[in-house]
Amino acid sequence: MEKKSTKQEGNQYDKIVKENMESIIPALMNSVLGFKVSKTEVIKEKLQQTKEKEADALRIITDPNGRKFILHLEFQVDDYSKMIYRMIDYWGLLKYKYHLPVRQYVIFIGSGKPKMQSTLAEDGNYFQFQMINITEFDYKRFLVSNNPEEIILAVLSNFGEEKPENALNEIIHRLEETTSEQRTFQKYLRQLRVLSKLRKLDLKFDDMIQNIAKYIDAENDYLVINTKKEIVENLLRESGLPVDKIAKMAKVTLDFVKNIQEKLNSEK
Repeated sequence: MEKKSTKQEGNQYDKIVKENMESIIPALMNSVLGFKVSKTEVIKEKLQQTKEKEADALRIITDPNGRKFILHLEFQVDDYSKMIYRMIDYWGLLKYKYHLPVRQYVIFIGSGKPKMQSTLAEDGNYFQFQMINITEFDYKRFLVSNNPEEIILAVLSNFGEEKPENALNEIIHRLEETTSEQRTFQKYLRQLRVLSKLRKLDLKFDDMIQNIAKYIDAENDYLVINTKKEIVENLLRESGLPVDKIAKMAKVTLDFVKNIQEKLNSEK
């Protein structure tokens, strides 16, 4: 059961990263990877081999001097011990298809320091990809930017001695300062909440919702509803409480709980 839960959680994080990809990549190239980019072209097609392979992010980058290379990014929450072989596989497919230099980065956004192997020297061959651990960057490095997409990366980085609540408030304040339209501001706040959950900060997700509730319609926001759904599912599975008490605890309607209960029963 625990292994199944861990896998489901990993799939959820993968989905979150992909949904926010277009907002995150420009900031990563500028503030973390240090690329000077003249033009970016998205590689949309999947790589074909014996099975389809879909990288997290593939871009054909043109620098100010007109030189092109392929940028390959993989985002990792878990410290995957066989990552080196996955990256070698991608490198071979990309090199064969595009005949361009390939720069590969694993962006680690999990907890702790990753121990995965990033170099391999065997059988007379040598391979290496670059490891970027976002948690090693000072969060204030991103706060000085006037680009909201860079500022939001602060939530993935190192808070140092600062309390998570205080750092989060700083990030929200900077997003508010650098965003003119309310709808756009709310979009960045939703991404901020997603990335906070992704990083498993020592700040409860419910507390975070309360911190920014004045900015977001909590009754209709997708992420709030999804969080309440998770809470109800856990209570139904573990607590043994009657549905009316669960509805009261989760602050949802009785029908909301009953619908989830019916779905869980149908999956048994």
